[in-house]
Amino acid sequence: MASLGLVSALPHAEQLAPIRRGCQVSNDGVISDTAFQLSDKTIRRQNYPSNFTVDVNFHIASTEAQSDLVTDEIVDAQWKVLHDTYAKYNINLRLNSTERVVDNLTGSAFLINEGNGWEYHEEEYNAYLKATRKGGYDAMNLYFYSSYSPGATGRCQFPTVITDPDSLTFYLDSCQISAMTMPGFTVDQGGFEEWNQGHIAVHEAGHWFGLNHTFAGGCSDNPGDFVADTPAQRWEVYGCPTDSDTCPDLAGLDPVHNFMGYTADAW
Repeated sequence: MASLGLVSALPHAEQLAPIRRGCQVSNDGVISDTAFQLSDKTIRRQNYPSNFTVDVNFHIASTEAQSDLVTDEIVDAQWKVLHDTYAKYNINLRLNSTERVVDNLTGSAFLINEGNGWEYHEEEYNAYLKATRKGGYDAMNLYFYSSYSPGATGRCQFPTVITDPDSLTFYLDSCQISAMTMPGFTVDQGGFEEWNQGHIAVHEAGHWFGLNHTFAGGCSDNPGDFVADTPAQRWEVYGCPTDSDTCPDLAGLDPVHNFMGYTADAW
């Protein structure tokens, strides 16, 4: 698949997405001729069902000053973008729950500037996830914060092997996302000017499914992002350079319309 794919064995790591600028990510689900050609590359493929269902849990955390900022309409719009995008790839996301909390520390994603610099409250963060994460390891939990880490849009856990369902690793299995990337927020409200169509959640959920960035591996001969039809990309690409080709000696232009790159929703 040109925009999304699945892999099962990637290193366990967190991915922090920076502020992004770029072009509209394609929603048409059409695979280009180049992608079909690249899919013929020799690579070990996994056997997956033709479609499957994943339960999704939304967690909305707001500060007291922003308690009414993330409206039900914005949450519904975010869910529609996430659900409809993955449905094109035979992944049925099913919204299991949506819960809210209003608390200054939680709504700030546990990162507070207390006058002497930024302080991250990791113990409280871990306790929050332990208390709120829902479902088994096959359930997706997305946390949206009204006041997220300055300049960041989101991060997510890659899949790993869980031997103890009561371990901290299990409870940390989730995606943390700035609510300012959800559909409907304006710049005046604190929304990202170029990244406010809800595709950050699509990108971070891709990491949860095991997808790496499009530029993983650069122009080397290694498997890159482990998706056979993703053209090689040397590094992050910003803006909307539709003719960008950072690996000119390899087939295909840079996949600037791929959800797993660093281009943004709108330009």
